[in-house]
Amino acid sequence: MPVTLDQVDTYHAERGNTDWAAISEVPKRNSLLLKALDYVEGNYAPLVADAEETPRYLMAVALLALRISQKPDTDAAQPTVKSEKKEMRGMKKEVEYFEPASLDPFPGVTKLIAPLQKPAFVAPSVSFGKLVR
Repeated sequence: MPVTLDQVDTYHAERGNTDWAAISEVPKRNSLLLKALDYVEGNYAPLVADAEETPRYLMAVALLALRISQKPDTDAAQPTVKSEKKEMRGMKKEVEYFEPASLDPFPGVTKLIAPLQKPAFVAPSVSFGKLVR
């Protein structure tokens, strides 16, 4: 069962989060919740069974809904160009980028969701050996 708006409202109310309370329109809060759920499903799937029932999942979605209200662009940060070199005849172009601190726009949410993700596929292994009795 996905996270409900009542759960998110309760989460923020219990923590005295005035930024969430300031969003008075229910359709706006519901829209933010749906965007947060879509972002989690699109960026962190597949999740373990019953992940949506855990407090960690609720916390991640509630915090993400609030962050989306503050920063609506959910795309990862784009690297910043440090320098650019061009050669016309050889058609060579060289671009150097600054090292970003993180390309993840929501690292706190990522840390909350990480334990709920299914582990990466591991191929079964076969061992060969000699059985000695």
